[in-house]
Amino acid sequence: MQNARDEILRHIGEGACGSVWAAPTGSENTRAVKREDGGKWRSIYNDFVMHREIIQTLSASESSVHIPACYEYIKADDFAWWDERITMFPTKQQERCNVLITERIPPFPQAVRDAIVDLCCPGSLRATIKASEANKDCLIRLYLGRRRRFETNSKFHGFTLRNFPLQQDQVEALGLDGAQYARIMAGTLAEFYWSANIDANDVEFVLAPSRANRSLESGSHKSAGTIFRSHVLGEHVLWVLDFDCCKRMPLDEAGVEQAVKAFYKNDPYFPRPGRDNVNDQALWREFRECFLEKSNIILGHEGPEARLPTLWLEMVEQRCRK
Repeated sequence: MQNARDEILRHIGEGACGSVWAAPTGSENTRAVKREDGGKWRSIYNDFVMHREIIQTLSASESSVHIPACYEYIKADDFAWWDERITMFPTKQQERCNVLITERIPPFPQAVRDAIVDLCCPGSLRATIKASEANKDCLIRLYLGRRRRFETNSKFHGFTLRNFPLQQDQVEALGLDGAQYARIMAGTLAEFYWSANIDANDVEFVLAPSRANRSLESGSHKSAGTIFRSHVLGEHVLWVLDFDCCKRMPLDEAGVEQAVKAFYKNDPYFPRPGRDNVNDQALWREFRECFLEKSNIILGHEGPEARLPTLWLEMVEQRCRK
């Protein structure tokens, strides 16, 4: 890891699989370290294998989504690695465990963070949130499948910019291109299913800056990507990450059922069918059309597998009516 032995890493996130660490703010070290210190049923090794396969598959196409580079998988019993690097973790996190080293997704800069806080945070918390070191690690989870519920009597006063949930009504209010986000998600999902044969279970889609002028190393996804420009968010792209729950799927009806379950099990990143809101209905049509278009490019119009994308859509739409 570049500069890793000279820097104490700071905690930048937490998930079911484990904790995530990176170099101090301002460092030239652009790698993230995911420790397998979370749920025992989650596997960083599976994350590593799926991540590499997805990069390889999507790099062969004109994918518009960004994927963090995937560098190394380190075992807990790799004593040579740990003996040299264990002190880069704070004292309480120096227990050896399996580790995955990837590219760190760049967080939004302060001007964007402050704008989000001014627009979305309760007034009494704004100064505290802006000054918080943890909130410098700002990525935005894009929830095109959910709108906020406004509760005037709510006593909840929490707010964080880490994995900030941007929901569809906020996408509209900020004038962001929700339809284009939906198209990229749809095309990415089609590539997961029909090119990589992976069910996309529990993956995340986040908005963040692009990797800009970072040099690409081995293990990188060489995507041109689609760059969005926004008055509030500035230049940003759509990233997909977290592959530890992904599984291979057969290209048959059982595989389609597996993919549908994963679609509804995940957080509401994707548009949903069957909504009453006319904007949500239009967004689903956009997603549906792009998913079919990309799927047909991958699978063609003939042969037993050509019917699977339509079957997937039918099952997704049928499930929302139950």
